[in-house]
Amino acid sequence: MSRSDLGWGSSPASRANPRSGLVIHYDSTDQGLAGKDHSACLTYWRNTRSFHTGPSRGWADIGYCVDESTEILTEDGWKTFHDIREGDLVLTLDHETGMSRWQPLQAVNVFPAMPRELIRMEGRDHSSLTTAQHRWPVERHYRRAGTTRQKATDGTWAATGRSERTRQGRERVWATTESLTYWDRIPLSAPCDDLPTEPKWSDALVELVAWFWTEGHVKPQSRSRLPSTGVAIYQSEQKNPENVARLRGALHTLLGPPSDGFPRTGSVSDGVPRWREAHVRDDLVEFHLSVDAGRLLLEQAPDRVPTYAFLRSLTRAQLELFIHVSLLADGHNNRTVDARRLSQKSRAAAEAFQFAVTLAGHATSLRRRPPTETTKYDMWKVELRRKTHFSPKAAAARKSAFTIGRETYEGRIWCPTTPDGTWLARREGTVYFTGNSFMACPHGYVIEGRGLYRTQAAQPGGNSSHYSCTLATGPSDPITPEQINAVRVLRQWLMEPDTSIAGTVLGHRDFISTSCPGDKAYRMVQDGTFAKAPDDSEGDDDMPQHRRFEKSGSQTLEPGKWASLAFDSRHDGETGEFYAVVGVEEKEGAYYDVSLGVVLEGVTPGAEVQIRATEYEPDGDGGWKIARNRPQNSPVHQGGMAHFTYSWKGNLAKGRRVRFRIAQFGESDAQVTSATTDVFYWPR
Repeated sequence: MSRSDLGWGSSPASRANPRSGLVIHYDSTDQGLAGKDHSACLTYWRNTRSFHTGPSRGWADIGYCVDESTEILTEDGWKTFHDIREGDLVLTLDHETGMSRWQPLQAVNVFPAMPRELIRMEGRDHSSLTTAQHRWPVERHYRRAGTTRQKATDGTWAATGRSERTRQGRERVWATTESLTYWDRIPLSAPCDDLPTEPKWSDALVELVAWFWTEGHVKPQSRSRLPSTGVAIYQSEQKNPENVARLRGALHTLLGPPSDGFPRTGSVSDGVPRWREAHVRDDLVEFHLSVDAGRLLLEQAPDRVPTYAFLRSLTRAQLELFIHVSLLADGHNNRTVDARRLSQKSRAAAEAFQFAVTLAGHATSLRRRPPTETTKYDMWKVELRRKTHFSPKAAAARKSAFTIGRETYEGRIWCPTTPDGTWLARREGTVYFTGNSFMACPHGYVIEGRGLYRTQAAQPGGNSSHYSCTLATGPSDPITPEQINAVRVLRQWLMEPDTSIAGTVLGHRDFISTSCPGDKAYRMVQDGTFAKAPDDSEGDDDMPQHRRFEKSGSQTLEPGKWASLAFDSRHDGETGEFYAVVGVEEKEGAYYDVSLGVVLEGVTPGAEVQIRATEYEPDGDGGWKIARNRPQNSPVHQGGMAHFTYSWKGNLAKGRRVRFRIAQFGESDAQVTSATTDVFYWPR
């Protein structure tokens, strides 16, 4: 638990870099905390702070955080910490595989405004303002000497005695802003591992959406009737004959041959998507789509801004197609295979394009270009960067237009908590993966005192060379397994590369004549108990709880309408009408993992079925309203009885409930004839 969790402020304690090890302490009197609630430990620690706080004994304010201008990428685009909350899906980096993925926010940690010393890394390619101990996932170059070996006849390997051979490469490690080295590279991008593998849309539709959002227009005479209106896409046949041919081919693939004209029925729609081609100038070709054809594009890009839901539904190949065509249509000097930039008047449209590029695994930046004599308005430029990593210390060493320096910052700082310990950040238009800090264990707390890189006050002669850790026990108090493991976790964390201490564990009496840390704890110091690796085995507290719901009765699904799935029995034998599968009993919220199998009959062959988990919250009038729709599965039924499956993992906020919803888009009613869901959950 950090100091900020306790509401503590900054400290006048002097800076230090203790690297020699960890020193164990105890209290001079018994505390009896093992038999009390954890709140008693917090009270004890606050009282300890009150005793020690003073001009020469302040406690350090450390938060591994970023400033208020830093944004995070969510499934709905870039947001500030004001606009996110626990359970939102954000893009993280799996530092072991180098792939990105969507994960739920576990917490949003915000710390009050006060003067702090932060480190600014600033230049065209990177902008960050963080605390010194803010963590980064980095790739670090290494060179290691290795012994030359040869294989013997018995299959074993032995040294040859020849000179050592140098091995070099890159390894994924963690560093802090303060401990970044010349050889550390911060990742700017990573391919998303959560992209669909089966296409939901045709490639022709994806390409036409790209043409439409960049070069399309809503027909003026129908503008008031959005989204039921026609649209037009323009290209110069003289300057871009290849683009004209591509557009014509995509329209033909999606909508069939062109029409000579559109019927004048007086209505906005006749149910038939059409397109036609006309020359509005000698070199300018207009591809005009009818009301029904235009609606296909407007549904995916209303107001000519591609929706994030549409972009998330594209396969990797379709994302690359969307990016390539967008650059062809409206990029800056994008007539070659090296096209890398795109400019738009609409910031929302530029943001959507940057989102697509990010999911595809490309590094990007977004910059505002002020009005000029020719443009008269702001332009937003998205640049696809060729670099996939950035080395701040190397850039600063080259004395380029990049600087690293310390400055006083008086605003709030914040950081998210994610399962991967990472998140995709953006500041001043530059994008990069960075780390978060707090991984709380519910049964073995390490509560912060003075914190990292501060002079300690517990062991004279070792306050600037060693960190200190008290067990919050007295001479007769038991030392619990949870306390032992907490010390091991703390030691391992402090030993991370370049923030690191030596693995040595000492006792207070190794520095001066004292009874501290007590005979029991000191025996554990001497026999290496605290120096062992943390216990990673899962105890009973980590085991999920389980429930199962089944449905044997029939439920009618009308075409195009969402319906909450109603189960009629539970694993414990209780019967009734069950809609919520998580949250009825878990009123404080829960982590959950749900899977559903459902059988449908009567679905029109070729019709799409959509299944999703949905979180509900009270509407204030005794009912429930949708709080958040989780990602959907969209299989297509080919005929006969349909068997579909769906699964989702989530983080349910306090007071919410989870239901399954299903919709079918056939020509007539269909029936859910049976369904089963298994629910694993971890209540808070």
